[in-house]
Amino acid sequence: DGLVGVVLPLVLLVDGAAAYNNGPMAYAPLLGWQTWCAVGPCGTDLCTDEQIRATAIALNTTSGLQAKGYEWLVLDDCWHPSRDPANDTLVPDPERFPYGMPALIAFVHSLNLKFGLYTSVGTTTCHGGWSPGSYGHYDVDAQTFAAWGVDYVKMDWCGDLRTPFGHVEFSRALNATGRPIVLELCRGLYQEEDAWGYAPSVAQVWRAAHDHHDTWSSTLEQVAALENVTAWSGPFGWAYGDMLMTGGQGCGDKTTVNATEPPTHCPGQTEAEYRSEISLYAVLASPLLVGTDVRAMTDLMTSLLLNDDVLAVNQDALAKPAYVTSSCGDKAYVRRLSDGRVAVAVPNFDDDAVKHRGACLDDLGLGGDWGATNVTVRDVWLNTTLEEGAFTEDGEYKRPIDPHDTVFLILELTTDVLEAPPPPPEAAASAEVDHHHHHLAGGRGGGGGGASAAAAS
Repeated sequence: DGLVGVVLPLVLLVDGAAAYNNGPMAYAPLLGWQTWCAVGPCGTDLCTDEQIRATAIALNTTSGLQAKGYEWLVLDDCWHPSRDPANDTLVPDPERFPYGMPALIAFVHSLNLKFGLYTSVGTTTCHGGWSPGSYGHYDVDAQTFAAWGVDYVKMDWCGDLRTPFGHVEFSRALNATGRPIVLELCRGLYQEEDAWGYAPSVAQVWRAAHDHHDTWSSTLEQVAALENVTAWSGPFGWAYGDMLMTGGQGCGDKTTVNATEPPTHCPGQTEAEYRSEISLYAVLASPLLVGTDVRAMTDLMTSLLLNDDVLAVNQDALAKPAYVTSSCGDKAYVRRLSDGRVAVAVPNFDDDAVKHRGACLDDLGLGGDWGATNVTVRDVWLNTTLEEGAFTEDGEYKRPIDPHDTVFLILELTTDVLEAPPPPPEAAASAEVDHHHHHLAGGRGGGGGGASAAAAS
């Protein structure tokens, strides 16, 4: 399949790749939007100049997203470039992008948004294999992207001759441009290594699993890939669960983009499942890039994507991502926030039955200060704060939720404490490794060079 085996320790490959600190753009998990599931079902999103301009305007105004921090707009494997035979530079599809890429990027920048483009580490990209990848052109493509004003590159794992060496070389090439450019690695051998292998030292974002589709089973796959391995995420380096499906992918079997046709959603998940998706992505500190059509914001999309509690938890860059534990006998995700509060997400994984889910303080390991009478409960999806009497005498707060829904809580001590809660045992055990990871990622700063993990999404 063109994959070249690599047996050398990959740490040896990155000695010179992480030296250039090119800005703080990935200090916290990125917020934004990307193509792929907006116009038609996932994989049929034929992005055009007109669609991207309209989406940028929606991000900037009607959706309310940019005001909440969603500032990234990323084109996936849908801009279908060719190479100019005169100089081997990439040229976007002239039918879809008649004014060229620099003009489109300048428009996006005029709205104070940041712009991302897709390529692949191998000889071709993933969507049909007819577009050229960056293999053999890492330097020229990096220079092209920088000259166009690109702020983010998603590098997929398709085509012949794809190797981790390519990831490292493209990271080096981005750094050499002198322009701050975030690098996302979309799949690669780092996924098979401890602590994400070489990815944190050459990229700011790396995919944790295969593509996310608009199904509950796919959401569970993404969450499982992030569980207990996001301890190595932190400022300038984030494990990513692929794009959010909030509100549902597009409808129909689109082979062309009809600009006059209004955007529509055909949800593949329930409202409860979309709540669980964004709750778990938030506590696991995944970047939140929306893959559905934000030109048609539904009430559900507004309530989830613009939720201040969700964003506060997700954007707390100094907090360790959630660890997995048990609460009241149920699987729970717990994230200690940098201000001393604690976010707790407890899903109902049952396929059929309403279940009571919530927080049992004794199970969360928060320490002796956290008792039934001195903890405030913020129930995010009820939009309610309970200051007294929320917990039973045994320290339990539970309520019934539908199948595949999630209770999402933010707990806060009502009495002053001098220190934040101690880290859980598993976090303490990996503290030394985490420190090394953050040194590498911080050395890269927020810019050029990086890797992501997943096929074109």
